[in-house]
Amino acid sequence: MNLVISKVVAIVVTYNRKELLIECLRALLEQSIELVEILVIDNNSTDGTEKFLEMDGILREKSINYIKLSSNIGGAGGFYEGLKRVKDKEYNWVWLMDDDTIPQKNALKELLDANEVINDNTEEKVSFLASSVYGENGEVMNVPEIDNRAAANGYLYWYKFLKNGIVSIKKATFVSILISGDAIKRVGLPCKEYFIWGDDSEYTERMVRYAGNAYMVGNSIVTHKRKNPRNLNILNEDNFVRLEMYHYMFRNQLINTIYYNGKCAGVRKILVDIRTIIRGMKKKSRLKIAKQIIYGDFQGIIQYKKFHKYITKEVKN
Repeated sequence: MNLVISKVVAIVVTYNRKELLIECLRALLEQSIELVEILVIDNNSTDGTEKFLEMDGILREKSINYIKLSSNIGGAGGFYEGLKRVKDKEYNWVWLMDDDTIPQKNALKELLDANEVINDNTEEKVSFLASSVYGENGEVMNVPEIDNRAAANGYLYWYKFLKNGIVSIKKATFVSILISGDAIKRVGLPCKEYFIWGDDSEYTERMVRYAGNAYMVGNSIVTHKRKNPRNLNILNEDNFVRLEMYHYMFRNQLINTIYYNGKCAGVRKILVDIRTIIRGMKKKSRLKIAKQIIYGDFQGIIQYKKFHKYITKEVKN
């Protein structure tokens, strides 16, 4: 049995991907560092996920805690519910991922080792650490945004731990990030009403701003088994069901932009979105594209104050 050297809980949000969920859970159970708890948040799956897990026998694992919600509240709501359930427990770290994330055996160990490297060389607090994410065929995926702030001597800070395969980042996705328990206490919970897309960017940027620096760890590797490994782009979207959800992305991105970069940045974002509508005029789905962008940006404008109030309230001064 693996030795528990740090109290870590994993949170996996799932919806109608039972085979991938099993693969994800087995990879978590096989980590070289044992997890205290694996909390599965099921967004009311309709594909028989619960029965499938029961028949497999994996729910008999003492570390797995399976919670089925009464409705599908999206990935944002799922991670909100998971973090709400663990935020007051005495965990050192919380490891977040989707059900199609398959971590290598040492993925968690590499994240924790990276934290030790950083602690040994600086006095800064680490808010979260992100794994390196690749598709099934080695495609780069879920690439985080590099932190381009300057160090004390004027050079860019992200370079500091490069020799250790560690890079300072500004924000990331919820595809394998390890969050400090102290950071959660400091910044509160994600925006559950984002539903999908952008909740992870907002929450991770919130942590970097208020709870400490964040890093991507090159040697912590996970495979993201998403059907389409391409970056999300409404102009390239060929799934019409998913196309109808893009207004969430445009709404959430606009809210995030205004909150963290100001109103002028928000105006620039809207201008970029208008250009996207123009570029989409040659597409068969041009009307749907325009509708999703316009509706999303409109909702971002009228709902901004509500989300600004929520985020500000969650951050503990």
